[in-house]
Amino acid sequence: MKPQDTIYINSIEKLAKFAMKSNVLVKMKPGEYIINSIKIGQLSVFKYGENSKKKDEFKIGSLIHFSGNNSKYFLTGVTINIDGKLHENYGKSEFSEFLVSGNNNYIEGLKGKDFDDVVPANRVQMLRIMGDDNVIKNADLFVRGSYPYGYGHLLGKGGTALVKTQKHSVLLVEGINTKLLGCKVVSHAFGHGIFMQGAVNTLLKDCYVEGKMRPTNEMLAETSGPAFNVGFKSDYPPGKILPNEIKSLSEDGIRTYPYGGLNHRRTQGVTVINCTVKNMRSGFDLSANLPPTKVIGSTAIGCQEKGFSVGTNGVIKNSKGDALYGPLITFVGNNVQNCEVDLELMDTVSNYKVHRLAEINGSGHQITIRNYQNKKRSIKSPIVFGESFWDDVHKWRKPEAPQGAFAGAKNITLFNYTGMPVKMNDLTLNCTVTNSEAQSSVINAGVGGNNTIDLLNRIDNDVLANKPDLVLLMVGTNDMLNSKKMVDYKVYQNNLNTIIEKIKSTGSQIVLINPIPADNDYLFMRHEKSLFSEKPNTKLNKAGEIVKNLAKKHQVFFYDLNAEFKALNLPKHNQDVFIKNEKNSGKKDGVHPTAFGYQFIAQNVFQFLSEHNLIDGNNKIICFGDSITRGNAKGKNYPSFLNKLLKE
Repeated sequence: MKPQDTIYINSIEKLAKFAMKSNVLVKMKPGEYIINSIKIGQLSVFKYGENSKKKDEFKIGSLIHFSGNNSKYFLTGVTINIDGKLHENYGKSEFSEFLVSGNNNYIEGLKGKDFDDVVPANRVQMLRIMGDDNVIKNADLFVRGSYPYGYGHLLGKGGTALVKTQKHSVLLVEGINTKLLGCKVVSHAFGHGIFMQGAVNTLLKDCYVEGKMRPTNEMLAETSGPAFNVGFKSDYPPGKILPNEIKSLSEDGIRTYPYGGLNHRRTQGVTVINCTVKNMRSGFDLSANLPPTKVIGSTAIGCQEKGFSVGTNGVIKNSKGDALYGPLITFVGNNVQNCEVDLELMDTVSNYKVHRLAEINGSGHQITIRNYQNKKRSIKSPIVFGESFWDDVHKWRKPEAPQGAFAGAKNITLFNYTGMPVKMNDLTLNCTVTNSEAQSSVINAGVGGNNTIDLLNRIDNDVLANKPDLVLLMVGTNDMLNSKKMVDYKVYQNNLNTIIEKIKSTGSQIVLINPIPADNDYLFMRHEKSLFSEKPNTKLNKAGEIVKNLAKKHQVFFYDLNAEFKALNLPKHNQDVFIKNEKNSGKKDGVHPTAFGYQFIAQNVFQFLSEHNLIDGNNKIICFGDSITRGNAKGKNYPSFLNKLLKE
């Protein structure tokens, strides 16, 4: 059968059949389907790899087993309802309701729902991805049925648990180059949302994970059940369930483990983009895998133990969390090094006390925490160096362990723009805190990767809501040069026109700034040259003309920043200190300024503002734009340098 021929199916039995085929393209008729017979399932046997400590066979049961290779499955509009009692047929093996052991498959629109609360007989996941190079798009998974459920991890979660656990997780990744795109995971069971064991190079983009919360007062009011039966003891300090707290009933939202898979492979390389986790124990717990680890544009809401956590060399950018029930970020040990963190703190609070807003340990980090939409949290909680919940647990379980075995902070720089207090205990060495942006007259409203479409989507919250006196608007680099964000000139002009009209309607003054030139040689190392019908700097010049003409049309200020760079014949390939290149920064960039470049921009913008009488000591200035405005988390950006010049 030719790979391009589409096979149309209308039954679960046919899906199970073609899931085992290679080189097929399958489309299933939309509708509700039920799996209530074990006849559709199978027990699969795999060999452990050479590096695994286990030498026997690995047995796993499944209902739908995608064991073929190079196939595509389109299941949009299909809902598969699963009878939880089927788990009981595989009580002596692991079980996955959907199993992907084949390679290079594309599965779109898989929607699975457990329709009862049957407790699994053994370790269970709804979806397990063992194969390599698989893409799972727009999966929608709802899980229920576990024991105990209703107490989170308070009764324990491993071999020493007070009550034997029978977990039911949602989505497990063990393969190489797995992509999870637009997936939704909802857990009403004790287990993880999305977790990785032995996975390598995993991408999660536009995914959503959600669990449920429960107050401990409800647990303590029970007159029967597992917590009542153990006298409301807890496996966590202080050894009992405390009143007036709240716990997630599931485990972590997006989590890595150090090892896993048939080869007992080291988990390595996780990229998370534009994902949200809500009401799970932890939001993004990516501290156990090897780098690279990147969390970009993601959100943690109402997570109990921590919103974010990364390991050595981890990067968190343009992300936010609410610290509603627990810390926004935690570094779980003192061996984590050299992380780059840029987080926004949402102002949402609850009736439950948050003892630490952030738990900072390790060494060499550059951490920036600022207020989301410039709204300050109404309840103060401290940012603490040298402490963490996990360190508290270890001290309680191993009181003989020396101080500093699991916590400690040194050589860390924190830019704390939240107005929240900072506490440094005796395990803190050579750490510095900067709070200056709290009184800043310049707000950095740049976001990396943004084009004019993105600016329109966030202008109400990031600009108009802050009622600025002056807006410095510079956007166009991504519209013209970013292969994933490029738009044509007309779209760019229309979007920019709308942005200007919105800002003008508030009475704010505007300075339009045209985008700076780029180094083509480096640009084409990162973006496909064939996508460009014109030279990159030709596109930027035309964008600059659009900016200039719109400034004239709307009678607002125009500053020709591009001309300042051209006057110095910038950028010079591997010769200048203003635009990032391999010689001055070790980066084949060609687009973004260096610290010297940002100082150069700030000095020229400051001079322009001075010449046009736009400087007022009481002005609120917003710099609105993309990564050329945003800069990095270390305060090296033109808004920061401009702010210093304004205060001198």
